Amino acid sequence: MKTKNTLSIKLILFSFFVLNTLYLIDNTSLAQVTNSSPYSRYGIGDLSGKGFAQGFAMGGTNIAVQNDSTPMFFINTGNPASYSNIRLTTAELGENFNRTQLQSATAKKTINNASLAYLSLAFPVKKWWGASIGLIPYSSVGYKVSDHQEVSNVGGVDFLYEGSGGINQVYFGNGIKPLYGLPGHFLRSKKYERLKAEKNFAKADHILKRKKSWQSFSLGLNASYMFGNIDNSRRSIFPSNSSSFNARAGTTTRLGDFYFDYGAQYSYTFDSLNGRDLKENVKLLMGATFAAQTNMTAKIDSLAYTYFNNSLGYEVVKDTINNVQGVKGKMQFPLSFGFGLGIKKGDKWLIAGDFAVQNWSTYTAFNKSQDLKNSMRVSLGAQYVPNSKANGKGNYFKRMNYRMGGRYAQTLLELKNTQLTEYGVSLGIGLPVGRNFLLQNFSLVNIGVEVGQRGTTQNGLIKEQFIKATIGFTINDRWFVRPKFD
Repeated sequence: MKTKNTLSIKLILFSFFVLNTLYLIDNTSLAQVTNSSPYSRYGIGDLSGKGFAQGFAMGGTNIAVQNDSTPMFFINTGNPASYSNIRLTTAELGENFNRTQLQSATAKKTINNASLAYLSLAFPVKKWWGASIGLIPYSSVGYKVSDHQEVSNVGGVDFLYEGSGGINQVYFGNGIKPLYGLPGHFLRSKKYERLKAEKNFAKADHILKRKKSWQSFSLGLNASYMFGNIDNSRRSIFPSNSSSFNARAGTTTRLGDFYFDYGAQYSYTFDSLNGRDLKENVKLLMGATFAAQTNMTAKIDSLAYTYFNNSLGYEVVKDTINNVQGVKGKMQFPLSFGFGLGIKKGDKWLIAGDFAVQNWSTYTAFNKSQDLKNSMRVSLGAQYVPNSKANGKGNYFKRMNYRMGGRYAQTLLELKNTQLTEYGVSLGIGLPVGRNFLLQNFSLVNIGVEVGQRGTTQNGLIKEQFIKATIGFTINDRWFVRPKFD
């Protein structure tokens, strides 16, 4: 039985979710990942991984991962086809914490950051249709790099490069099962009636089982509005030459356009092996994702000037060299695709792997190329739940979700004839909170930690060693259902 108080609480939570999403859209800096990496200077910055806390702890694996028919349900934005398996309204909120050590051949520096990771809501529309809406970061820019050089006839010059900002996406996704009605259609067909009249039940069962297997085939689409600002600047400072004015040249790129990515998933269930029934069904999971090369509308502001610092240390502009505002252009986002495979045994075991590619060599911004390289990612992850059907009772540790994973990537950057690689290993747990199978509400606190490295100190480059942590909150409940009273 559901009361008015329960419904009121749900309406308040839903309103809070919507208002926070709208607020974050208007205050884009809150939604951007705080970043401190010299490598975010290139392209559109460091790309944020797809998927939430569950996938993060599994090495970022998400392409084939889908919800089962029983809670807990998770939101998997990495493949929109997964939305079709949502059976309860699901809300997710996550926070990121990063600790990065930057190391060159001569120096080290450690930086700590924290940021909002994601805010998302998913809900079932029909048994064959699910939808999701949310706000997630797409990329982040944050760097401050200095370089001292001795220039003939000038003396020492300090070059300072700075950047900040990033790109966010508000998305609305849908996943459907286009073949969901096949078994029912067959049971109403003349062919089934004929087989039943002939008492050919074996063939009828075989056809019905095949059509049921095709019910799991899903297609999905994320329609996203991409927006954000990226600021880049370069300063030339003459600390020992009082006759020369310092110079600054900066650009602000403002992006605002729509972007679409697609997905497909299929699962085949084995309920018997060599004629013997299995105690727990085994599912073979398959998935694919795709996004076409897309020209995104953008504007760029450019400002360059010379200046000096007065006795109080304030910057005083001397001459404006260039000031151009609101120049329209295109940023060409690359084609990307990925494939995933997984095996799931009941609700206990899940093992999955991904392979994904992005064609960054075609990236251009305002008709200029940045000589980026095609990127590639391989990941593998596993999840184990000793007893997922304990109905809130029994040993708590047996109801926890245990996760681990690893990933390896060739990044889009090639600097000084060295294509940068990145790798990481991750561990995580899911802590069930307040489960109630009768009222169909479930909560989980997901914690994941990843340790990894990007880059190298060879050829004058910088090595980044990082520890990333994510904490996410997942809530499942029966929202949008009319309350019933005795």
